[in-house]
Amino acid sequence: MGAWGIKALESDEGLDLVAAIEVLLPRDTLDLGELMAKFGEDDFLYDGTVLALAELYIEFLESGSLDYDHEEEERALTQVRAFTADRAALGALLEHLNVIWTDIEGDCEGDLAELWRESSSWDEWRAHVQQLIAKLEARLAKER
Repeated sequence: MGAWGIKALESDEGLDLVAAIEVLLPRDTLDLGELMAKFGEDDFLYDGTVLALAELYIEFLESGSLDYDHEEEERALTQVRAFTADRAALGALLEHLNVIWTDIEGDCEGDLAELWRESSSWDEWRAHVQQLIAKLEARLAKER
C-alpha cells in the first residue's frame, strides 16, 4: 500500500484521483455529483476514491480552498473557488462510505479495510473514516 498517512489523499490512489480531477480543469467549480458520475463511468469509483472525494469535499467546506498545486497553473486545484454538492450526491457519497464502514465493522472482506486492519494505524484510520461519515451526515442534515 503506497500510503504515508491515514487519509486517502495521503496515498498513491489519492494522488491518482487528484490527477484525474486536474485533467478536468481549468474550471473554478467542482461538483461532487459530476465527479462521482465521471469516475463511476470510468470504473474509478472504488473505496479509496470515495474516501478521497469525501476528504476533498470536506477540506473545501472547512477551508474554502483545495491546496493542491500543479506545474501548469490552469490544472491546479488551488484555482477551484466552489465545490458544489446536491443532496443526492451527498447521499450517494455517504452511502458508499457506510458500505466501507460496514466492511470495517464486519469481516474486512474489502481490500482497503483488509490492508488497514493489518496496519499499525488501523485504529486511527477507522476513526478517520468515522469522522468523514459524521461530517457528511452533518452536512446532509444542514441541506434539509
